[in-house]
Amino acid sequence: MKIDFKYDKKKIEFNSGYIFKGKNYRCSYIRFHSLYRNCAPGTEKVEIYLFVPKKEIRASNLILHGLGSRNIKFLLRLGPQLANAGVSSAILILPGNYTRVEDASVSGRSYLYPDMDVMYRFWEHGVVDTLSTIDLLEQIGVWKKNNIILGYCLGGMISSIVGILDKRINHLIFMTTGGHMPQILHQSPVTKFARKLFEQGLVTGYDLENKDKLYRIYDEQFPKVKKMSFEEIVDSDSIHPLFKIDPISYAHLLDMNKVTFIDAFFDATLSIESRKVLYKEMEGANRKILPISHVNWLPFGYFMARYILYKLNINEKIAKKALRTREKVENPLEK
Repeated sequence: MKIDFKYDKKKIEFNSGYIFKGKNYRCSYIRFHSLYRNCAPGTEKVEIYLFVPKKEIRASNLILHGLGSRNIKFLLRLGPQLANAGVSSAILILPGNYTRVEDASVSGRSYLYPDMDVMYRFWEHGVVDTLSTIDLLEQIGVWKKNNIILGYCLGGMISSIVGILDKRINHLIFMTTGGHMPQILHQSPVTKFARKLFEQGLVTGYDLENKDKLYRIYDEQFPKVKKMSFEEIVDSDSIHPLFKIDPISYAHLLDMNKVTFIDAFFDATLSIESRKVLYKEMEGANRKILPISHVNWLPFGYFMARYILYKLNINEKIAKKALRTREKVENPLEK
């Protein structure tokens, strides 16, 4: 079993069309064939919603959503707000989610399906699609040096790897993100399906079903992992394979001057230990703990948009005017 997050860069051929527009921006729906070498059936096409200012592009933003589909409609609302302020904003639909669910599956499940081959396939695919999306945005001239990636939940976990591999990223926001995969598999509400599989004896291997043993392995090996380079982590046969897709493995390799880490105090989706260990590994970053839950901030994207514009050094007067603009975001999938 091998994972390396590599792909062959090339000029990307894509299809694009305007699906709606506002006073100061246009939104395109873009599709291109994934550069990942092992796409699951149904995930082959990368899908991006791109909000581009009609006038000057002052900065760029890429948004990576969380597991499943419900959060995406809220994150799509950030596009017009940012574009009205001159920020090109792309929302990437990650493979295995929303309109890119693989055959005979449900949105988001494969990232936490307790089979290492399945998890490796989707985590690697998510990273490759994110990197190649930046390639495309750069190719069409809308990825500026002044840029930021917002990663929510799963998107933040993917960002922990992308942020190491791509030096074109100027800033990273990790929003309600956790780590420690054993904690997530055995304690998160979203992995009840995995625990049922364990109880039924349907998925075994690498001690994934053995909570106590898995925790013990992590406790023993994590001090070693924290001293490894990226190449050592992905190439090593001496660490548990879960470490290769775990944000806590890569946190020490990130440039903390680029990182903002936002934890939700009332997060019930990720266990406190899952969040706590990643929070600790993000020491040196701009860390915040807010009195919010995992999802209740989503309808109030205004505040996130304002913070993004602040991090991008967008003039406060321009930012306030843009965020006062009220526009309904059309969803072509609901027509």
